[in-house]
Amino acid sequence: MEEEEQAGEHLQEEEGQDDTQKGALASILESVYSFAANKVGAKPVVVKKKPPKAGNKGDDDDDDGDDGAQLRFQYEGTSRHLGQWDLVGVSGVSAMHATLIPNTNKIVLLEKVEKNTHAFLTENAEQFSFSVEYDIDESTFRPLHTKTNQFCSAGGYRPDGTIISLGGAEAQANIAEGWNSLRFLSSCNATHSRCDWDTRNDITLKAGRWYPTVEALADGRLFIMGGSTKGASVNDKEIGVPSWELYPPLESNPTHFAFLEETLPYNLYPMAHLLPDGNLFIFANTRGIIFSTKTWSILKNLPELPGPPRNYPLSGGSVLLPLRPESNYEPEVLICGGATEFSSQAKGQDQCGRIKPLAKDADWVMEDMPMGRMMPDLTLLPDGSVMMFNGANRGTAGYGRAKDPVLRPIRYQPWDTSETIQANSRFTIQNPSYIPRLYHSIAMPVLDGRVMVAGSNPNANTLEWSEFPVEYRVEMFSPGYMFTDTPRPLLAAGRTIGRTIKRPEALSIQTLQETNANPERGQGDGPATENIISFNTVFEIEVQFYSGLVTSEAQVLTPKEGNAGGKPSRVQVNLLNGGFVTHSTHMSQRLVGLEVVGYVVNREGGLDKLKVKGPRDGALTPPGWYQMTVVENGIPSEGTWVRVQ
Repeated sequence: MEEEEQAGEHLQEEEGQDDTQKGALASILESVYSFAANKVGAKPVVVKKKPPKAGNKGDDDDDDGDDGAQLRFQYEGTSRHLGQWDLVGVSGVSAMHATLIPNTNKIVLLEKVEKNTHAFLTENAEQFSFSVEYDIDESTFRPLHTKTNQFCSAGGYRPDGTIISLGGAEAQANIAEGWNSLRFLSSCNATHSRCDWDTRNDITLKAGRWYPTVEALADGRLFIMGGSTKGASVNDKEIGVPSWELYPPLESNPTHFAFLEETLPYNLYPMAHLLPDGNLFIFANTRGIIFSTKTWSILKNLPELPGPPRNYPLSGGSVLLPLRPESNYEPEVLICGGATEFSSQAKGQDQCGRIKPLAKDADWVMEDMPMGRMMPDLTLLPDGSVMMFNGANRGTAGYGRAKDPVLRPIRYQPWDTSETIQANSRFTIQNPSYIPRLYHSIAMPVLDGRVMVAGSNPNANTLEWSEFPVEYRVEMFSPGYMFTDTPRPLLAAGRTIGRTIKRPEALSIQTLQETNANPERGQGDGPATENIISFNTVFEIEVQFYSGLVTSEAQVLTPKEGNAGGKPSRVQVNLLNGGFVTHSTHMSQRLVGLEVVGYVVNREGGLDKLKVKGPRDGALTPPGWYQMTVVENGIPSEGTWVRVQ
């Protein structure tokens, strides 16, 4: 059964967990912010929860054995249909930058070279590590080696899954400057030293960049733009880098980009999204454009977004809404929040703007949020909704510049239903965390359908206690779709952390190809099994539905006619890339729905089969790694890594 303890008491240590990380976890868990109870209206409790045995429901208690514990934050009068928070571990470093490691259940975290880290190199316990590989299954971290300062960098993936971190900041201690750096980390299931960052002196950016943006293109290259030549509160003509370049690089020097001069001073970490026609939506300050990836010129100037600028340090957030076959993959961009002005007393913007950039008469449609928020993390969920985490309602981005943390995430449903029409809002307030996440926070969707939330480093180069100290606690947010009444088999215990998640189960792709992980750069792991999806090619997956509502092929196939309301089909197969996340900028984040073209029911009690058509091309789905999920009536399965090529 569950044992409840007041927040701040020691959590029983899990057997087998590394002693150093256990000690750090126990120490950090003792610190609970006293103001949080008043902020959210109830006092949080910490719950010890033993993982249920196979076949049990997620709400069942089990006293047999002691397989570990979880911290769960419960508030009086709340429903888990509005989400559940679990405190799962510590990050080692302050999670300023994050991206998933493809074909694993791990995430790499990076931070600034400073004294804030709690991670030390394995071979030298007195030397800090400024990047770690965090194991989501085990809730432990492994220190990595960095040669250059990756503070305020950007990043993305090569099609083979190699992670690239680029740009950065000045030299610190024994770490070299990172302005021009390219750092490579390959997908790697091993834990030995080969799985580490590789920085090459012979491969660099052609321009030094601090606060740049990266977006993956249709051919797998990375588009890199903007930033400044040194750290600053706002950009200006003396330090700005108004240019773009590619990786792999062109032979020419970086190309001048006048748009980044015209949008000064609020254009650090410009927003960018690859559109299904292969061109780029780019946004800075209050201006949006469509930028050709063939002629490398502006094709279209979009109307200005009403309200104040939305880029750093006012720091709103943007997301390319899910691209769905039901709406013929028409793209829409959502930009939300930000500060009203560059002032420590600024309020959080409480509006979002939504635009169809390829429409003939494209214009912004404004929607009111339930509350103001700057520094939001707009995170795509596998069901196609958008979650808004982290941030504050007073101040701006920057060290020591924000207060009034926003503890409640918000769910945004891009499509209309009778409920959203009746409420006259697509927003739903979710259950709160009790941990403030201000400057330098992240949120990332993970394979089992939850969202990992970490970070918050609003204080420069100090571990001293303050109202909002440097944060190392790692939380998992479980959306409401994980607590429906539709039964499903127990997922692997390491993925669910002891909960029965009642969702349809997506199993492996039928055709597996044995390939060699032969990364262009970085330290690879040798042979690896990859699930391959080819463009415009039909493949099969095995599934089991449990709602009892799916009984025929007609109920499963993707509608041929466009859906004007944008409501998703009853059954969907989605590809999700969580992107490279830093400073409320989710680079290359993307969800693409695939067309279901066939359904075969297994009448002999086995698994059914879905026939699915691979994505049209790289403009719709840039080549690389994605989390594939099956969604039935809004309930997504656990994800499976697939590679699109």
